[in-house]
Amino acid sequence: MSLSPGDPESIGGYTLVGRLGSGGMGVVYLGLSDSGRQVAVKVVHPPYAQDEEFRTRFRQEVTAARRVSGAFTAPVVDADPDGPQPWMATLYVPGRTLSDIVAKDGPLRGRALRVLALGLVEALRDIHRAGVVHRDLKPSNVLMAEDGPRVIDFGISHAVDNEALTMTGRLIGTPPFMSPEQFTAPREVTGASDVFSLGSLLVYAATGNRPFDGSSPYLTGYQVMYEAPALDGVAEPLRGIAERCLDKDPAARPDLDELRRTLRTLPDSEVPVEPEGPEGPGMPGAPGPADEGADRPRARHGHRNRRVLVGLAAALAVTGLSIAAVKITSRPQNSASPTTAQPPSSSPSPSPSPSSSSSPTPSASPSASGVAVTPPPKHVRWDYQIGGAYAPAPGVKVVSRSHESAPAAGVYNICNINAFQAQEGAEGDWDADLLLRDADGKVVYDTDWNEAILDIRTDAKRRRIAAELNTWIDGCAAKGYRAVEPDNYDTFTRFPSYLRADQAEALMKLLAAHAHADGLAIAQKNTVELVADRAAVGLDFAVVEECAEYDECGAFAEAFDGNVLVVEYTAKGLAQACSGWGDTLSVVRRDEEVVPEGSAGYVHETC
Repeated sequence: MSLSPGDPESIGGYTLVGRLGSGGMGVVYLGLSDSGRQVAVKVVHPPYAQDEEFRTRFRQEVTAARRVSGAFTAPVVDADPDGPQPWMATLYVPGRTLSDIVAKDGPLRGRALRVLALGLVEALRDIHRAGVVHRDLKPSNVLMAEDGPRVIDFGISHAVDNEALTMTGRLIGTPPFMSPEQFTAPREVTGASDVFSLGSLLVYAATGNRPFDGSSPYLTGYQVMYEAPALDGVAEPLRGIAERCLDKDPAARPDLDELRRTLRTLPDSEVPVEPEGPEGPGMPGAPGPADEGADRPRARHGHRNRRVLVGLAAALAVTGLSIAAVKITSRPQNSASPTTAQPPSSSPSPSPSPSSSSSPTPSASPSASGVAVTPPPKHVRWDYQIGGAYAPAPGVKVVSRSHESAPAAGVYNICNINAFQAQEGAEGDWDADLLLRDADGKVVYDTDWNEAILDIRTDAKRRRIAAELNTWIDGCAAKGYRAVEPDNYDTFTRFPSYLRADQAEALMKLLAAHAHADGLAIAQKNTVELVADRAAVGLDFAVVEECAEYDECGAFAEAFDGNVLVVEYTAKGLAQACSGWGDTLSVVRRDEEVVPEGSAGYVHETC
């Protein structure tokens, strides 16, 4: 690949002739020394050069890489971690990454798999002998040279005689290839952690599938810590070897000498297995943050897919996100059970105006800003209609609808807005610089909904974004809504390489202040990680999807004094919500697409 416009022509005395790869934190170039020797030069992006915390991490990478030498690593030949733009040069290894090979050519078989496995064991032996734990062994960090694999990128490695560095706001590691102890005790990892990662990597190399592959980093982390690996398609003897490597207990995993002996039993000939779908390609040697891939939880239009337990949220504090410590309040079982809501009458009586209500009216209370607002009534029948409006069923007292719809008559109305992402196809409605972009300047999308992510990383941009969103909030107030529900508060959990919790809270504070000034209450949507901060942010009640399914209702009930509106999407979730919380919280089950009544797939049930 040739140089891009704006790329330097040289650095540290090396002539740069082309790009080998790029990531969120830097670019890897093919460089030439004066003698013509080829090197891979990793150059840090200018913004990170001003970040002393990142410089410390880069110095650690250089130090760790210099300590390691062996046939299956790429040795450091030069570096300047303290220069105006930090860089490091390693010996250039011609070859594709393992992730690229598996994605484009399919899983490895026979001798290729055996050479990979034994080569990686030798590489880890050399790394560990140098007193280093790699901590990020994954397919995109393995180059496949003609004479065997090379382990590269020591960006988050840890020398056992140094204090581990936890990068604030950045995920340390790649969840599908991390060990359980990297989540629970990141400062205490040993070489056994790399053995666990090796097990995951070999399963991927042999099948094209990752043994832990959740729909978000949080869910994948939960699988790594608590669930058995998915080993479909892994043939013996590799299957038994992988199972031992992937033991949750580090002490139960084989050491490298034992692994070398057992991996020598792998066949040289190809053993046919059922083909599996491959992972997407990786970037060779790119010094970027943790791979996020395309697997992210759906967070709008009702269904947010599977979400991780609160216990995992606490364990994942190593990501640097502001994950709140929350207490789950146990609830006694009661006799409440789900029943199907009756359809609205075909001949409804005249309805009062949206601004009036026949439902019990909660008293106004001061918000965090001191303005009196009226939150929704507690423990009532309610409906979630953000996918399309229709007449509420008899007895429904609260309804949430899209801000594009008119409020329902005779009930308490909540106005749903997409606050942290642009609506599909509406990128042009936002200034170009307010859309989050990657290192190559491309817009970052939530691929589940094809929605561009808003760039909330600076105060100036947050205020400009809030100014636009506040016009929607004004429109909600003008239509007669009583509250606003800013959606996608948890976008930062799906894009931890770019966004942080404190940035989401800062934008939400701006929206809360404006909503209160308009006389509207404001909801926290999902995001159990931030319930402890709800008062400081200025949030008045909660709208939560699948909190019973994933045991989060207690955290929200405690934080919001029971003013929680629950949406479940499965019969199991509804049964759990009704049994545990049906006498306290407002609970409804909707279909995953929250379609209007009369549409195919419509579901509306309550306790």
